Amino acid sequence: MIKFFRKIRQRLLSDNKFSKYLIYAVGEIILVVIGILIALQVNNLNEVRKSNLELNKINQNLIQEFESNQKALNIALGGLKWTKRGGLKILSMMGKSESELNRTNIDSLIETSLFWPTWKPTNFVLNELKSTGKLSLIKNNKIKELLFEYERQSENVNEWNRRMEKSSQDIVDYIKNYGSLRNVNHNRISIKKSDLDFNNISFFNDLKFENQVDEKVLYSQFLENVYAETDKLISEILEETRK
Repeated sequence: MIKFFRKIRQRLLSDNKFSKYLIYAVGEIILVVIGILIALQVNNLNEVRKSNLELNKINQNLIQEFESNQKALNIALGGLKWTKRGGLKILSMMGKSESELNRTNIDSLIETSLFWPTWKPTNFVLNELKSTGKLSLIKNNKIKELLFEYERQSENVNEWNRRMEKSSQDIVDYIKNYGSLRNVNHNRISIKKSDLDFNNISFFNDLKFENQVDEKVLYSQFLENVYAETDKLISEILEETRK
């Protein structure tokens, strides 16, 4: 093709048809420019196609990660409500007579107050998007705002998880100092109760124990609210991402 155009130029020049040569040269330049523009357009279309494919992959990964996190959150929320109910039951029995307390499996009840169901989400996809700069591929500003809000909410969740853990550990330490931890968790570890002559009923007339259980119930309620807010936020992220 190049030889063909070269021959045309040489023939026009040898025939002294300079004006026709200029017209031809301009036409050749226009064809070259058109070819370049077409090549750029094709390249841009390929880049857009690759960008869309990558964005679709990001969306699918985000959906999968947040669906998994939401499922784990609901499990943790169920456990949190369970331990809160146990704590409320303990508070309702504080100061009761020994005969009333003996009609209840108090050790099993106390055990419920020891748990702190912790939600630990997997944020691999989100962290990878931030570290690689691919977060900029997401053009939906609403999604970006929700993801930033999710990060702040995660810090709030971690803070209340730490408080719950500390509150639960305080109750464990109290039992170790003033009662029988073995009697409380013997079913959990499949052993018989302690042979020592001791009953944890005395806890139900101790203000210190009541205060610690009350704190645990209070923190459970706060964390339950935070979990509910987080669940709502994840639902919004999933709804927006699925669009």
